Amino acid sequence: MSLMPKHLTKTAVLLKGKALPATKVTFRQWSLVASLTFVLLSGCQEQPKIAPTVTPTATATAAATNKDKEGVLERVKARGKLLCGVNGKLSGFSYVDDKGLWSGLDVDYCRAIAAAVLGDARAVEFKPLLAKDRFTAIQNGEIDILMRNTTRTLTRDVTPNISFAPTTFFDGQGVMIRIGAKPNSPNSSPSASPSPSSSSSPSSSPSISPSSSASPSASPSSAPESRTDRTDKDSKSDKDSKSDKQISKASDESSIALKELTEKKICVETGINAANLESTFKEANIAIEAMVLPDLDGVLNAYTKGDCDAISSEKSQLAAWRSKLPRPADHKILDLSLSKEPLSPALVGNDDRWRDVVTWVIYATFYAEELGINMDNYNIFKDTKNSEVSRFLGTSDSLGIELGLAPDWTTQILKQVGNYNDIYSRNITPLDIPRGLNRQWKQGGLLYSMPFR
Repeated sequence: MSLMPKHLTKTAVLLKGKALPATKVTFRQWSLVASLTFVLLSGCQEQPKIAPTVTPTATATAAATNKDKEGVLERVKARGKLLCGVNGKLSGFSYVDDKGLWSGLDVDYCRAIAAAVLGDARAVEFKPLLAKDRFTAIQNGEIDILMRNTTRTLTRDVTPNISFAPTTFFDGQGVMIRIGAKPNSPNSSPSASPSPSSSSSPSSSPSISPSSSASPSASPSSAPESRTDRTDKDSKSDKDSKSDKQISKASDESSIALKELTEKKICVETGINAANLESTFKEANIAIEAMVLPDLDGVLNAYTKGDCDAISSEKSQLAAWRSKLPRPADHKILDLSLSKEPLSPALVGNDDRWRDVVTWVIYATFYAEELGINMDNYNIFKDTKNSEVSRFLGTSDSLGIELGLAPDWTTQILKQVGNYNDIYSRNITPLDIPRGLNRQWKQGGLLYSMPFR
């Protein structure tokens, strides 16, 4: 039987009838036969190797995707506990006492997150961190959130795998001055030292005290005016000059505060604090003597021993220090800001879902205060007809589901921790720090929640 395909038989007959070179004809014909045979056989063969190559790749991709979805929120829920990085030694913000009890604004925000995510504000493990270790702890996954009096800056914002949530406390570098007797001073007694209230006397005098200041309309020369005219005129004048007076008062108080420090020796930590201090007083053309020390502990020790007349650091730090001094009333924090220090929570930068959760927990404390809902009255809003309130509390809309939380997550925050004012009053007010910039936006402060809708 011939192995030659049928469609080549005619060619074979012609080859037999002609005297062509055998080698040439055989090479061409069998080359063609070999090529066609290879094509036919290739088309009939199965190709089992393709599927195994594709299948593992798809499986691995799916597994990687699932792993990526298991972010911090899922880990916190699975663990049943929030790992919160804090200072641990800063009164008013994060402080642990001898009995192991934690307190402070930063501590309460850790608890608020735990209440929203786990339904239990107590499900928090606090991890004290040094400043130099705080960002590494986030990047390595040692903590879920950093609540450690950390200023948000551009360079920190662009640090790899670090992100920030909304500011929880607007701080600033200030100056604390000793208004009482110096330590171990034989010529000064505590009883002779001025009180905090009297220390502000340079900014007030009998000529501008409330009791001695009379309205122009009350003078004899204004008698021809009717009472109604005088009232309208005074009201309009008050409204027109209110903002100008506030600006002028703030400027005057700042100038007075600066002048109080003329020729004073001020202890300050090396770095940005020292630079801020120097530039502020240089611009104001006021001479001071700065004692620049390598760390905050050295700054506080020098001030405590009486080596300097004043000390400069963040106002929150100054207030915490003052509360621990033997006679807090002998020290005054001046109404002066040398810098902007927005203290903000920090978290891992590659987890948008977790950042959303932390962000909206903070906004919830802002918005609850704006709505007038606090730790004591939240329960009476349960059956409210106000759509804005019911949506916020999760009784009409389940906004929490969008975040991966329970519908009543905001109620849990209010029930167990409270709104921003509750947190502030509990922790910062005892340090005698006015709310200032930390007031609600409707009151002239910077606290502003994004809309809950």
